[in-house]
Amino acid sequence: MGPDRGLDDFNALSEQEKTRYRELAITHIRDECQKTGLAAIVAGHYMFWPRDSEQGTVVWTKADQDTFTHIVYLQVAAETLCRRRQRDQTRKREPVTPAHLHKWQEEEMRQLDAIAKDSGICFVPLESALINPASPIREISEMLHEYRTESEHYNHVRVLATVDEVLANVRACRDTKITTALVFDADKTLTAEDTGREFWKREASRKRDIGQQVSTPAEDIFREHGYTYEAFRQVAMSYSKVKGFEELCNDVAKNTTLYPEFLSLLRRVKTHGHVMALVVTCGLRQIWENVIEEQGLGQYVKVIGGGGIDERLIITDKSKEAVVNRLRGPPHNLRVVAFGDSPLDLPMLQAADEGIVVVGDECTRSASMEDALSTAIEQLGINGPPHGHNLRQTIIPHTVTPRLDTALLPVVDLLDPTSAFNQFLFGGLPSSLLHATDRPSAKLMATPTRDANISGPALREAHRRIGWYLATEFITSLVGLEEYSIPHVQGHNTTGHRLLHEQDTTIVALMRGGEPMAFGVNDAFPLAMFLHAKTPEDVKPHHLSKQHTIILVDSVVNNGKTVLEFRERIRAMGEEGKDIRVVVVAGVVQVEATGAEHELGRVLRSDGKFRLVALRVSDNKFTGRGGTDTGNRLFGTTRLD
Repeated sequence: MGPDRGLDDFNALSEQEKTRYRELAITHIRDECQKTGLAAIVAGHYMFWPRDSEQGTVVWTKADQDTFTHIVYLQVAAETLCRRRQRDQTRKREPVTPAHLHKWQEEEMRQLDAIAKDSGICFVPLESALINPASPIREISEMLHEYRTESEHYNHVRVLATVDEVLANVRACRDTKITTALVFDADKTLTAEDTGREFWKREASRKRDIGQQVSTPAEDIFREHGYTYEAFRQVAMSYSKVKGFEELCNDVAKNTTLYPEFLSLLRRVKTHGHVMALVVTCGLRQIWENVIEEQGLGQYVKVIGGGGIDERLIITDKSKEAVVNRLRGPPHNLRVVAFGDSPLDLPMLQAADEGIVVVGDECTRSASMEDALSTAIEQLGINGPPHGHNLRQTIIPHTVTPRLDTALLPVVDLLDPTSAFNQFLFGGLPSSLLHATDRPSAKLMATPTRDANISGPALREAHRRIGWYLATEFITSLVGLEEYSIPHVQGHNTTGHRLLHEQDTTIVALMRGGEPMAFGVNDAFPLAMFLHAKTPEDVKPHHLSKQHTIILVDSVVNNGKTVLEFRERIRAMGEEGKDIRVVVVAGVVQVEATGAEHELGRVLRSDGKFRLVALRVSDNKFTGRGGTDTGNRLFGTTRLD
């Protein structure tokens, strides 16, 4: 059809020819947009419905579905449309009733909504009553401009800006420098409940169609499109269509109960000024802000989450990962511990310094998380218990079955304030430092080492016991265990346990102060190779050959210079040295040396295969000399120094 032909000529064509020209037109518009980088606004029809027809004729084409990113449906009142048709002086229009126009509108919106969900198009019914009559064109223009700048990239930028804004607001209310961020998923993590499902359940109940509801609108969208950015946008649009949205959010929040373990953890944030807490949810921000406020924690726990499409913030799994990376990286440089329960949380958990998988009741927890966890750990190149990965699990309640096995995914206790994990959360120490400072057993074992009346063989025995304790309590958790067959006293074989790859482990006693404690470590791991080393050069390549773990043992770590020199020596020995796990065992570690501004602290935070285990940490900067030197006390040489 030539350029000079008009509407009458078009109407004279066959339906097949009309469809062809419609597709040519929208394809031309799409090509121009791609060529120029501009956005196109197309005024068009979805269907025509003459008054004497039982159903309308759809003029929407496959090319339309492949082209449009947004559909704004101007939902003008049927009575208004009827008057406009009657007053139209440019075209003769058949008379129709408002009832027919209303039926036409409803059917168009129903079909367009279904198409949008199937194809990822943003469908927005816009009631004319909600548009400012004084400036309708400007208001719609501003909305279209927002769509022009709406993309996953722009959403990512807004997420990062929100993180910066939240952190700035928190810092403005604190006297203490913030060094640690606790980042939480919401549903099935802080609570056993799914607030999104509860929201839709209450919405269905209000409409009295709960008996028909097998799945929620959000679940239907995710089942069709997966957990993509476009799918999350569709969910946000679904929320925007709910009348009484705020009231529903309030009702759900009032009936949401936090796990006692997490409520206790969040309350501890109130008394630790260097720790901030942030809930990052793919669900509804308003629900979770209300939940937090109900507990009186609104000042201390902030929420980043989604809502209706007008909030212009979509939270996906990538968004959660971006939040953690933003907090960990410049300019904030915080330590981050993240908590989550599902595969959507895994990118966030892996990006954090510590990622804690929350394991709930078998009947309600994520069915796909087990396989996702295994895959994630395998992708990190790990074929056994953790070498360098940062994932742990916490079990709520403590009677449920853990994920995988506890050697591959160690368990942390949120309620034990003396645990190494809780010390990491609130003590300001790097996660790769494990210590027993506040444990009663550690205080007992430390007493002989601090008693000036004890030296020589008695002191060496005390150090030996400490070495055995640290080996069994901490190194077994870091490295993991393996099973082997042992004879039972009743005459049959049974299962015993030993350190994973124990026969491929080297214990290095840093002479001379580390020897007694190293003997204790060797008592716990008798199959390990034992090496005395005065200097780093005493560690030779054959000591590392085919080994899985190197355990460096010293009595005291002051500034960390010695153990770092040994680490540097080991890492310089080719591929085996670069990848081998190094665990430092010490009786006492000066806490200042583990700070992020010191070399030891920086290495502990950056090298995932370098760990430090200590009986206790100390802020006493005293360095022993002569009679107070640990080596002299151990070997009775105080008078020689």
